[in-house]
Amino acid sequence: MKILVVCGAGASSTFVAQRLRRAAQADGFACSAVATTLASLPIDLDSTDLVLVGPHLHERHEQIRKDAAAHGADVLLLPPDIFTDLDGSRTLALVRDAAAAIRPVSREDSVMTQTQATRIVRIGSAHGLHARPAKLFAQAAKDAGIPVTIAKDGGTPANAASILGVIALGIDQGDEITLSADGDGAERVLDSLSDLLAADHDA
Repeated sequence: MKILVVCGAGASSTFVAQRLRRAAQADGFACSAVATTLASLPIDLDSTDLVLVGPHLHERHEQIRKDAAAHGADVLLLPPDIFTDLDGSRTLALVRDAAAAIRPVSREDSVMTQTQATRIVRIGSAHGLHARPAKLFAQAAKDAGIPVTIAKDGGTPANAASILGVIALGIDQGDEITLSADGDGAERVLDSLSDLLAADHDA
């Protein structure tokens, strides 16, 4: 299950996504959770199953629900006290309930899949991941059809399919980044994306 956590600027959603990922991994629940913002949400909705909406965006909930529905995604408005959920267990319980409402949870969905993969790649483009190479990379990640994240210097992972999210990381030539993917063909996807990042698109 691919989950997006959205808030106005991105900071609070990052904490919710991090805690949810830790809780899901500890509980053996197969999901990926990535923070996003209202600005990049239209791009990030592709291949998303569930959007968690920050409580301070309750006035935008209905519009987000309509936008998500057009992409086949469901939306859950988080409760006002969700930021006190320090270990992510309550958020995970809400996600489980939402998942059960979307479709019955199978045995396969209840355990963490063994299709996760990671790669560490050194950026080859002379000017880093600026607009053009970032666009090429984000489009390739989007076309992969499985959740892919990118992180710089062990920082918070961003949705690799979001060009805005990729550019916001401020990745320069020679930086080492970590790619992660979860799903069928994850190894193949990361091999392809790694080759793309290692190439110098400014040559």
